[in-house]
Amino acid sequence: MSVRVMQQSPARQARAWRTAAVAGVVLLAALPRIHSQVPGTVLEAEFRGAYTPAQIEELGRPLFSGFQPPASRLSVNSYDLKYVSTDFDGSSAVIHAQLFVPVYAAEAERPVLVFGSGTTGIADSCAPSLEQPEVRRWGHYRANMLAYAGAGFITIFPDYLGFNDPDRPQRYFSLKAEGHVMLDAARAARHFLTGGGSSARGTAATPAPTAASQAGPLPTSVRPAPAVFTAGYSQGGHAAFAAADLQREYAPEVPLVGVVGIAATTDVAALMKEGPYYAPYILYTYFRMYGRQVIDPALYLQDRWAATLEADVERMCVDQFQAYYPFEGRQLYRPELYEALHGGGLEGRFPALAAALKENRSGLGGHRLPALVIQGDDDIIVTTKTQDRLVEELLKRGSEVRYLVFPGVRHRYTRPAGFAASLDWMESHFRGLPALEGNRP
Repeated sequence: MSVRVMQQSPARQARAWRTAAVAGVVLLAALPRIHSQVPGTVLEAEFRGAYTPAQIEELGRPLFSGFQPPASRLSVNSYDLKYVSTDFDGSSAVIHAQLFVPVYAAEAERPVLVFGSGTTGIADSCAPSLEQPEVRRWGHYRANMLAYAGAGFITIFPDYLGFNDPDRPQRYFSLKAEGHVMLDAARAARHFLTGGGSSARGTAATPAPTAASQAGPLPTSVRPAPAVFTAGYSQGGHAAFAAADLQREYAPEVPLVGVVGIAATTDVAALMKEGPYYAPYILYTYFRMYGRQVIDPALYLQDRWAATLEADVERMCVDQFQAYYPFEGRQLYRPELYEALHGGGLEGRFPALAAALKENRSGLGGHRLPALVIQGDDDIIVTTKTQDRLVEELLKRGSEVRYLVFPGVRHRYTRPAGFAASLDWMESHFRGLPALEGNRP
């Protein structure tokens, strides 16, 4: 079965999109020039599988090992989307995302959750959507998103801008690129579920993952509520707060109501100090964004690391580069940069780098949105002291903040440790929105 929708009324277009989704088809926009498409426009959508609560719980066991595993109360339909977004320089880009839609038998209005992944790498082969945790574990992200959707959140999980794009690497720790991707993901999810977005045509879906039903999407009566949360782990926390910083200017119609940062690395300078083996990727990205005349990695990295930087970042994903680059900054940086990061004076000695790091720090744009900050007190990537400073700054700028520090929890375990708390916090804020009183499942 295929569906073609062109120049129809909004009501007829919405009906056709819903018909296409139920049939499990691929929806394709009349592609050619993405720069003419509005950010958030859905270019393509493909049904990937329907998961039962039992399947969701089984997939989540490795992620939640050692912690209380969540019980999934809903089945979930999974889709792959492609949508339009905007790079840091204003140019258009196509973003790949995974959308997880909870299945409700009766009419339900539920919030959209946009979740950003932690670092997986820069090269296209490192895109979070390509993770196969049974082969290479980057975070069990599909299981994590299914757990949120199984709890009733319409969940979209985008690859960052630059992934799946041979012309540009991932815009790693770019405030604008990450914020745009997150906000446009919210637009895309809402368009997909309400029938907006673009003209479309369809063909048969490709096979779904083996853990899910391939028969087609389960019928669902869920629709997006006027409430969006951005959330993310590590780099994804940076992206979640970047979306908050940019929402009023870039996407004022997106009803962003709260931000969740899980071991969030919002301060890029602090990350270079506390988690040095991420620095080559940061420096390479900023060199590609701003030019070598502004950011030259050879000025900051020791010769042995600078000489092969481009080849190294293009061949290694996170599980490889964490074993390749030293975690001790003295072994990675030139002495003068190490001293500036740890002793102060970065602005005076390396003004261009300091400016880039400051420009791309997220969360402090005066958004005044409620925030949940989840931290492990044994985290050596972003220390509790650094997270304390983020919370203090958010409070000074008018945000209501709930700050949870989990004893004995390291960086990689903050998601399972804080999962239940993140659900409770988002649900509480959603149910407390005045405009939605009495209109929830």
